[in-house]
Amino acid sequence: MNVRKWAISALIMSYLGFLSWGIVGHALKIPAAGNALGYFVVWDMFCGWQAYDNRLHLIAEDSQGQYYRIREPWGAFHPFGEEDRVDYDVSNFLAPRHIRHVLKHSEHPPIDRVYVVQEIWGKQYNIPDEIWAKYYEEPKDKVSCFSLRAICTPEGTPIESNPDWFMAQELKSIADNPRLQQQAQSAMPYYNTFFSPLSANGSDVSRAPDRLSGLTTN
Repeated sequence: MNVRKWAISALIMSYLGFLSWGIVGHALKIPAAGNALGYFVVWDMFCGWQAYDNRLHLIAEDSQGQYYRIREPWGAFHPFGEEDRVDYDVSNFLAPRHIRHVLKHSEHPPIDRVYVVQEIWGKQYNIPDEIWAKYYEEPKDKVSCFSLRAICTPEGTPIESNPDWFMAQELKSIADNPRLQQQAQSAMPYYNTFFSPLSANGSDVSRAPDRLSGLTTN
């Protein structure tokens, strides 16, 4: 009986110690989540959860001004559920390789450029109609937002790249706020990263911009 009580007490103490290690590591920015076991003790297990759904559309344009939907003729790969693999490419790393691979192994007119378009809509519109009617009084009217993510050559080389919809909304919210603009213009960075070649030993670099203001270029 004593062995059983000691075993239970050791299990409880180990569990509490493991949770404490995760909380302290997460608070002090220690890489507690750098392994599989740390995933169960950090607080941001669902930090990547979003209220919007995302789809990626690849539209090719030929020299005649005709547009084509780039799709694999052999069928798209669905790693999880019904979404294509390119829809999981949040950072837009896979799209150039995907464009090059599909166009290389398919017949098509000469392509001038490829548009990478991101489609965003609220995830609540993914629920079935009967569940929507049960919880919402307004009709189910799905509205999508489209943004140009990138423009690529037929070889997949990006010639224009734009931030995704989420980052674009964040930048617009800052740009449309006069108070944030004023604070950003008058604020000084906590760490001065300016390096002045005029200072031999790298000291007193905080005054370097003032000393360089009177210099002229040839």
